[in-house]
Formats: sequence, C-alpha cells, structure tokens
Amino acid sequence: MTRYFSLKSNCLALFLLASLWNILLLSAEPTRRFSIEVDLGEDLGQSFGSLMEVVDSEGHVVAGAGFTDVYNTRFRSDRHTIQFFVRDAGQRDRFTIERLPHPDLDLGIYLLDFDQKLRAWSSVRGNSVRRWEAKEKQWMSEGDGSRVRSGDGVIRVGHGILRFVGGGATYDDQPILEGARVGAYYNFYYAAGHLMFYHRHRVEPGGFTRILACPWKPGEPGLIDVSTAIVIDTKYVGATPFAWGQYLDQVLTVSNYGGVYVFQDGRWRVIQEANDQVSYQVYSILNFHDRLYLAQYPTGHLFRYDGKSLTHNVDWPPRLPGVSPSAREAQTMGIYGGDLLVGVWPWAELWRYQHESDSWHSMGRMFTHPELTAERTHPYEDQANRLGLVTNHWGQRITGMVPLGADLMLSTSTKGTYTWKPSYDFLTDKQRRQYGAVLKLKRPGCLAARINWTGKPLRLEFRVTADTLQIVQDGIVIGQAPHDLPPGSLAGKLTLRAGQGAFGKLQGRMISQQIK
Repeated sequence: MTRYFSLKSNCLALFLLASLWNILLLSAEPTRRFSIEVDLGEDLGQSFGSLMEVVDSEGHVVAGAGFTDVYNTRFRSDRHTIQFFVRDAGQRDRFTIERLPHPDLDLGIYLLDFDQKLRAWSSVRGNSVRRWEAKEKQWMSEGDGSRVRSGDGVIRVGHGILRFVGGGATYDDQPILEGARVGAYYNFYYAAGHLMFYHRHRVEPGGFTRILACPWKPGEPGLIDVSTAIVIDTKYVGATPFAWGQYLDQVLTVSNYGGVYVFQDGRWRVIQEANDQVSYQVYSILNFHDRLYLAQYPTGHLFRYDGKSLTHNVDWPPRLPGVSPSAREAQTMGIYGGDLLVGVWPWAELWRYQHESDSWHSMGRMFTHPELTAERTHPYEDQANRLGLVTNHWGQRITGMVPLGADLMLSTSTKGTYTWKPSYDFLTDKQRRQYGAVLKLKRPGCLAARINWTGKPLRLEFRVTADTLQIVQDGIVIGQAPHDLPPGSLAGKLTLRAGQGAFGKLQGRMISQQIK
C-alpha cells in the first residue's frame, strides 16, 4: 500500500523546469479570465462544492468550476480535484468515446483516482491494482504492495494523506487507527472532523454491526480512542454500505438493507429504517446544485435529499426503449462539463442531465452487445443459467467516473469482478474485453486538475485562450488542456456567480471575484 500511493520528492532541476514551463504557459494571452480568491477553511473532510458559475446576458451558464466529491460503490473520489468547464450552446451533445487498452483484470474493475493518476481495481488476483500511464498508453502493475480491499482507499486531507487499509487507518504513514480487536472495521469515510466506519462482529448470540464516528483532526498525535466514538447500531448484522455522502454539515450512509443513517451535530439519526424484506440499495451519492442525489436499486432512479427527507425522482434517469423496467440500478454518478452523468445497470446505459432545461439525454451504452431486449431483464441470462451461474451474472455495469485532465474515464464490469474462464465461449475475445474495460469520454471545454493545499486562501484563475483552457493556482499553472470550442463562445457581457453552480453549495468563504 505504501508503494501504491508513494510520493516522489522534487528536485531542484525539476523545479526550475516547472518554473520555466509556467512562464511559457502564462505568456499566452487569454480571451477570458475568471479570477477568485476563496478560503476553504480547515480541511476536515468536507465536500467543498462549487466555486463559481458564469452566465451570459440571457442567463445561460457558459462556464463553471468546482469540486466533485462522489463515492461510487467501492471508493471515494479525489476530493482535491477541481473541474473547470466552458460551454457553447451548439456543443452540448458533441462527445467521443475511446476504449483504452484492456487492464487485463478479467471481467470487472472499479476506478480509484489520486493526484490525477488513474488506477483500476479488481477483487480477482488478490485485490489487484493497475496504474494507467497515459504517455506510454499502457497499464502498469503496482505489485503486491498495492493490494486494497473494497471500501479501502486514500484521500488528501489538508497537507497529508489519509489511508484506509487492512481494517485500520494511517495519516502520512503514521497509524491513527488500529484494526478491531473483535470483529472487523470496514468501509471508511472521513468528514465533519470524524473518521467514520462500520464495525461488524459475526457471532451467535451477541453479533452486531455498528456505525462509528470517531472525532479526529489531521495532526492529532497518537491513536484514535475508539471509546470516544459516537455509535449507532444497524438493524441487521452484516449491514454493508455501498456509498457515503455529505449534504452541507450532514453525513449520510446507506446500508445494503436500505437503512439510511445521518450524522449531524455529534449524533446519529435514522431517516429510513432498514428492511430485509425489500430491496433498496444505494450505490452512489453526489451533490448536484442544491440537492444531494442517491443512485438507487431496483428503480434505476435517483432519490434526492434536501436535509430532511428522501424523495423519489421518478424516471431520473429514463431508460432506453426496448429494455425491461425491472431490476434497474442507477450505480454511478459524476459531473462533467457541468452536467450530471449517471450510469445504469443492467445494460450499461449512460445518461446526461441538463439542469437548465430539466432534460435527460442518452449517451448510449458502454457495450456493443448483445442487442437490447425486454424479453430478458439482463444480458445473457440463458447463457448464465446454462453455465450454472446466477441469472444476472452478465449484467453490464458502469462502475467508475473519474475526471482526468480533459477527459472523463469510465469503467465497466459484470455483476461482480469475476475471473474469465474459457468455458464462457459464447463471447468473442473482443466482446468479453468490453467487460472490465476503461473508456475515455471527451466533451469540448472540460479540464480537471488537483489543487495544492496550502492551508491559506486559494487564489485561482480560470483562463480561456483561443485554443487552450488553464487552471492557475497562486500564479502556477496546475492544469492545461486544448479545446476546439468555436470562437466567441465566451463573447459579450458575462456575470460571475461566486459559490454557486453544479457542484453544490460552496463550503467555504468567497473573498473576491473578477472577470477580465
């Protein structure tokens, strides 16, 4: 694990080269420039939200920036990644999709992102991880030291790195939480100045599953005293979350039995009781504009949370014609180009939601096979039954959405991260490699980069030249990508709305703003 997320030290030569490169980058005269200064406060794991949105004289959003913080089934996104987008009215439906070389982790992967580096994870081969090297266009093995379990991970918090591994946690490689003496700790999350996780002990009688919130801040010495945790018992032993999320100062988690638990003001409360007689699972949680959205099974729709209750957004998203309405799963969410994207099982449908027009747009399927049908709920049910597998074994998932530079990286899976077997001869090699794959989605005018945490207010500049987008922090270019938007996309009078936009309400204090 240490090798997996190791940091390379800078040397003087690299510093000088970087400084020269930034001088060259900043010399390009921008056509528009949006500058803000924002104080994000003490980093306690919060979802930072929106920095700005820019509207034209008719009130149309033409640009925006903010932080996406999403937990897609197994792993939390890199919360220090900032996105910047520029729109042109005629470009909203223009996109391309490219398939990357197969990671060769069999039939299913999930994505982890850290410091704008992409990794593919699978439970096969001992929880293997492979790193994508974009320049070489190949996947690199991380070795045995990279192996992580579902629900583990790594995030930046303040100046340091918080890791969850092996049922414990470290901060900057120093232990802060040891593994459980009884049972196991799993599925960690850090927010609101508390390290949160589930604690399970399977034994009869006396078994339990609890959710703990342990007070902790970066830099505190020693190990966390678990006896100080704020605890709530789940209704069923073995409860497991697939997602965590935040709405303002509230933290939500949902168990696989449909129990919805909220942590706020130092206490837990239940806003929906678990029920083992009804299917209700949530696989992704994300802030979008003024609501928190939860991606649910078996409706395949999103539920919205307003700080008090959950509401079913019927037909959010819709479904492709010709497929069954049963057993659908909205599994994955992301924000890209300022729009909400949702991946839906079992046909790997990709949907895009435009907030201004309150409209859904299909971006197709991430598989080319088999043909859509309503006669079967899932792809290849007959073949699965013939092979003695569960009927929905070959259901098609979009499991990850990671903004990486100018692109959005997507991943796919069967129902589980299964091993490929030669007996699965009904699929060609090309077809089976659409499972466990990574795809690169590209739309005009998008850029993601990682901020450098300083503990001080951030001075950010979002620059648009005739052919380039840039994100500049404290005078240093931290992200750059070409664009091919039509000339004049940002012409005319523009208004900057600070702290508003697609990424949810700003969790911080806006100091200044300017358009040039």
